Amino acid sequence: MRLAIISDIHSNLLALNLAMNDLKNQNINKIIFLGDYITDGENENEILNIIKSNSDYTILGNREKYILNYNQAKKVYNNYKPIHTTFNNLNKDNLNYIKSLKEFEIINLENIKILIIHGSEYYDNDKNINNMFDQIIDNYNFDICFFGHTHEYLYKKYKNKIFLNPGSIGIPVDYPTYKYCIVEIGKDINVSLKEFNIEDTFDEFSNKYKKTKYYHENYIWANLVLYSIKHGKAYCGTFTQLFNNKIIQIKNISVNKFNKIYNTTYKEFCKIFNLDKK
Repeated sequence: MRLAIISDIHSNLLALNLAMNDLKNQNINKIIFLGDYITDGENENEILNIIKSNSDYTILGNREKYILNYNQAKKVYNNYKPIHTTFNNLNKDNLNYIKSLKEFEIINLENIKILIIHGSEYYDNDKNINNMFDQIIDNYNFDICFFGHTHEYLYKKYKNKIFLNPGSIGIPVDYPTYKYCIVEIGKDINVSLKEFNIEDTFDEFSNKYKKTKYYHENYIWANLVLYSIKHGKAYCGTFTQLFNNKIIQIKNISVNKFNKIYNTTYKEFCKIFNLDKK
């Protein structure tokens, strides 16, 4: 049995189409999506329509959970505006589709128990990933775990289990290639990493992206997304951590001050990483 494993699309329709077109020649039996399909762009509805038409198993990511827990009062904050934009772009059918998704699922294929999960609730940037695996092993009964969230490809055997992260098809942070995986289950478990060079399509993606309403409404975050894709680095997460460190000690911060710090942090971040020159 041949499985396609796709995760962390983040509204990158171009990258998803690369994967879906590639799958046509791969003799795939089932397609599994591991969460974070939307936000970071404005192709939410097109992407969810593709997933609904092609997926055999689909679970929630933390980005979908943000939409389910949408808080309109937060839309005045610069770091929440991307979620506000996404929420308002979604049509009713796709919002209901997100509501129907499970947080995890255990499926049995070829007498092998496979856990599909996004994994965000178990992941901690500051800890060894084995700690994440230990928590998952404690909570679920499985042989193989397919997980996403980290945006980094990983295949690891640990405590008689197999853990696979196919990497991100939308915003890679390990190196600049869009990624998904094909897993062949038989007498053995064989994994093939499928990659598409960012360089080949980046100009096309960037030019279209900069013309979108999403880009203009969320200029700072959208640029971080572009930089992350181009260089295959976790600029979005690093920026968020830098910003959070600046405001964590401030009590009763006003919206204006919050947004001002957000904007100045972006300028500082670009200087630190020379992003304004790249």
